[in-house]
Amino acid sequence: MRNVPGHTSTAFQNPARVPEPDLLRRAAEALAGAAKVAILAGAGARGAAVELEETADKLGAPIIKAQLGKDCVPDDSPFTTGPVGLVGSRPSEEALDECEALLIVGSTMPYIEYYPAPGQAVCVQIDDKPERIGLRYPADIGLCGDARATLRALLPLLARNDNREFLTKAQHGMGAWWDLMEQRGTSPEAPMHPQVPAWALNDALAADAIVCGDSGTVTTWAARQIRTRRGQMFSFSGTNCSMAAGLPYAIGAQAAFPGRQVVVFTGDGSLTMQLGDFLTCVQHDLPVKIVVIKNNTLGLIKWEQMVFLGNPEYGVNMAPLDFVKFAEACGARGIRIDDPARCRDQLADALSWDGPAIIECVTDEHEPPYPAKVNRDQVTKLMAALREGTPNRRRIALQMVRDLLDEASFDASPAHSVPGPVARAAAKITGKLQGDDHPAS
Repeated sequence: MRNVPGHTSTAFQNPARVPEPDLLRRAAEALAGAAKVAILAGAGARGAAVELEETADKLGAPIIKAQLGKDCVPDDSPFTTGPVGLVGSRPSEEALDECEALLIVGSTMPYIEYYPAPGQAVCVQIDDKPERIGLRYPADIGLCGDARATLRALLPLLARNDNREFLTKAQHGMGAWWDLMEQRGTSPEAPMHPQVPAWALNDALAADAIVCGDSGTVTTWAARQIRTRRGQMFSFSGTNCSMAAGLPYAIGAQAAFPGRQVVVFTGDGSLTMQLGDFLTCVQHDLPVKIVVIKNNTLGLIKWEQMVFLGNPEYGVNMAPLDFVKFAEACGARGIRIDDPARCRDQLADALSWDGPAIIECVTDEHEPPYPAKVNRDQVTKLMAALREGTPNRRRIALQMVRDLLDEASFDASPAHSVPGPVARAAAKITGKLQGDDHPAS
C-alpha cells in the first residue's frame, strides 16, 4: 500500500568526493622532485583515462595496471606498461622495483611482493574507501575521493618532471615486450599454444567490445595477449579470483548493453562449472561468444603445484567435454579451432555469427605461464616436481627448452641471456630425464 506513484524517483548523481585542498597540496609536494615515479592503477581508476595519462605525462611516470584495471587506460597508450604480478609484464615489474615515488589510483592489488620495498618510495594513494589507504603499501599521503575528480584537482598542483629517462626506459621496454607477446601469440607450433587465440582476438574484437575474463592460466593469456583498446571494457573476478565468473559476467554485460559485442575468454575448467548458464544465453537470445581454452586440465593448479610447492601435479586432469556438441545440443552454434594457421580467420568468422556460440580452442596443456622474471626458487621447485614424478615431465621439459630457445633473441624474455639460468635449468631437467624409461614420461 506504500508503493504509491510519485513518492520516489530514479534521480541519481554519482558521489564524486574530492579531498581537502591542504591534502592535495601535500600530495603534490610529496611527489615533487622525484625522478622515478610509477603509477599503479586499478578498477577504481576506470573512467579516468584522460586524467591518468595527463598525470603520467606530467610526472614522467609509467602507468602499471592491476588486472581489474586493465581497461582504465588502453593497452596501446604510450604511458602504460600493462599488467603486473605473475601475469604481468617485465617493464611493470622493473618500474616498481626502481621507483622513488608511487602514486596508487583506485587499486588494492594484493601481491605485495611486487610493490617497492617498504621505505623505498614515497607513496600517495587515491581511493574512494578510506579503509583501503595503506592497505598494501605504507601511504605517506592518503587522498580519499573519486579517482577522476581527485586527479583533476591534483593535476594543476603537480610540478612537471622534466627528467624523462624513467618513462622512456619503460616505453622502450614495452616495445620489446609487445614484440615478445606477438611472437608467443603467433607461434605456428602444434599443438596450438594458448596464447594464439588470445592474440587473434585483437583483430576480431569490435571497437566497443566487452571482454569478460576468468580465473586460471587464461588470466595470463588475457592479461598479456589481449590488447584492450580505447572504448573497450574488460573485467574478471580479480578480487576473489573466482573460477566460472566469465559467463555470468557476460550475461549481465550483454543484458545491460544489448548492442555491443560481448566475449567471454575462459578455460575449460571454469566453463564446465557454469556451463548450464549457456542455456540462459540461448533462451534470452543473448549473442554472447564464449572463447574457451580447452586443454583438459586445471592448468593454474597444475603449475602452482609444481612451481610454488615443488610437488608433482596431482588431481588436475579433467574428463574431456565436446563443447561444440554441447552448444549444438542447446540450440546454438559451436566451432572447434586447433590449427594456429587458421585460428585468426576462424575466430573472426565465429565472432560475426548471430546469436550465442561456443568457440572451442584446443591448446597445448604443457605450455607454461612464464612469469616476467623467473627466480631461482621457482626453478628449483619446478625441477623437484619434475624429478619426483610429474606425468609427461619429459614433454613439459622439452616444451620449455623449445620456448626458451625460440625467445632467446627477445630482450623482454626470461630466456634472453641463453644459455642463462632458466635455459640451463630446463636443459638440466631434460638431461636428467633422458634415461627415464617410465611410460608416464
